[in-house]
Order: sequence, then structure tokens, then C-alpha cells
Amino acid sequence: MATFRFDTRVAQEPDRVWAVLTDVSLIPQWFPAVRRADFDGTHRRLITPEGTLKSLVVTKDDALRRFQYRFVEGMPLPIDFHLGTIDVLPDADGSRVIYSQEILPEALAPIVERAVGEGIVGIARYFAAHRDSAEGPR
Repeated sequence: MATFRFDTRVAQEPDRVWAVLTDVSLIPQWFPAVRRADFDGTHRRLITPEGTLKSLVVTKDDALRRFQYRFVEGMPLPIDFHLGTIDVLPDADGSRVIYSQEILPEALAPIVERAVGEGIVGIARYFAAHRDSAEGPR
């Protein structure tokens, strides 16, 4: 199984970061590959230039600030196992965002790793651009 983890530090407090990262409507603002996103209460759909990814929301724990999902459709190969995790932790006067993935088959790892690497850079960029905003763009 392929596993990898990225992290970044942002200057905003954890509850603010958590609110942004779990608001499906804001995903296109911080995840470069996503053009549109929606949530039906169980699944998230992420529209990208390559197609639509559907993921099952596994965990949304507001107390732990942990979000987990499994891709269920839209990958170029059948998925044997996938678990994506975003954790938002307090870090001095800001937050640490940890974005990790576990995936089988390992042939999918380079695709997911590249996208998540771009996602963590997008998170840092989003919060740097909205440093002085209490709400950020809507």
C-alpha cells in the first residue's frame, strides 16, 4: 500500500482553518485541480478537467478537526483501498494542516500524491492570501 503525508503551517486559528477546509463550496479556491465541488450528505463530487471524482465521507469530526474520505469513483484504475485524511492541529499562534493518503493499487499513488501535493500548496496559498480576512471569500 502506498502512503504519503504532506503538511503546512498557516497563520489562522484552527477553527477558522477547519471551517474553510470542510466547506465543500470552498474546495475550488484552495485545491487547484478542482473546478467545482458539491456534497449530497454522503458523497462529495469533485469536478476536475479530467472528469469527476466521487468520494464517500468517512469521518468529519469537529472536535478532533479530522476529515476522512474514500474515493469510490472516477480514478483511472479500479481502487482496492483508499483513505484520505486532513487533520487541522493547533500550532503556536496558528495551525498545522496534515494531509495524508493511503491507496491501493500503488499504481494510483503518483496521481494522488501529485494532486495532494498541489492541494497542500493551495491550502498554504489560500490562507496566506486571506490572512487579514475573518471570513475569506465566499
